[in-house]
Amino acid sequence: MYKSFSLLIIIIISIFIYLWQQNTSTRYAYKVSSLQFEYDNINLENDSLKLKINSILALEKMDKIAKEKNFSTPDEGSIVYID
Repeated sequence: MYKSFSLLIIIIISIFIYLWQQNTSTRYAYKVSSLQFEYDNINLENDSLKLKINSILALEKMDKIAKEKNFSTPDEGSIVYID
């Protein structure tokens, strides 16, 4: 009787430990997934900001070179916009 009761208690404790482990691993997997999504979004935003910075610096560089070579600003009528 005592051995079967001990065995039952060990089985119940083992089941609770197993369920706790599964619950914990599921929560960590969800956190990892959430953090991966946030990381990907931050990387996309970072790439976008790098592109914006590079385009601004390129325009400033072109403006500086144009001023050094004494280029003039074109008239409004001579500018052609291409879409």
